[in-house]
Amino acid sequence: MGAGSRGLSSRTFFVRTLLRWGRRNRRDFPWRSDTDPFRVLVAEILLQRSRAGTVAKVYEALFARWPTPETLAGADPDEIRTVIRPLGLVSRAVRLRDLAAVVAEGGVPRSPEDLQRLPGVGAYAARATAAVAFGRRTAVVDGVSARVYRRYFGAEAVLAPTADPALWRLVEEVTPNAAVREWNWAVLDHASAICTPKVPRCGLCPLEPRCAYAVSGGRRAE
Repeated sequence: MGAGSRGLSSRTFFVRTLLRWGRRNRRDFPWRSDTDPFRVLVAEILLQRSRAGTVAKVYEALFARWPTPETLAGADPDEIRTVIRPLGLVSRAVRLRDLAAVVAEGGVPRSPEDLQRLPGVGAYAARATAAVAFGRRTAVVDGVSARVYRRYFGAEAVLAPTADPALWRLVEEVTPNAAVREWNWAVLDHASAICTPKVPRCGLCPLEPRCAYAVSGGRRAE
């Protein structure tokens, strides 16, 4: 840790260091270079309980066949099921069609609250879309990104991330005002590459000097 970093607060160090790491180590997925809010929203829905690598193939196949909300709204659910079958949970086919129909008529709303009123859109997908598609400063955390926050700050993992108000408050406080999409990507990429579930790669982590988990020898929050 450089001399300039020693004077930073723990939270400022966390944000600056992770954003810097994220820019250098960002994973390349098709939805990350897509500026269409509808496609970003669909990606967030597909990513639920699915591996990003598999989602990338399905995402490209889905929009190659139905490139707009209007075309997807007119698709046969059975055909949508065929395309998304590699992800499992083929029940999402009807929800995607219904979502496309609503968006084709009224567009993609910008706030998490309005996004969550759309068919098949849960709290995480709504918040992630608001942050990624519109740059809205909003807390975004799931079971993967929760590891990074809990380990670094030593937060107890008493509840599941979606039901943990203390975790959500922490994420809300830490989330930067700018570069919100890059911030969320950095946390997810770090959780995937460094802050892994069972054997985290602490020796390669730039957060290690101030991470409660690393400092305690891996005996604290998960």
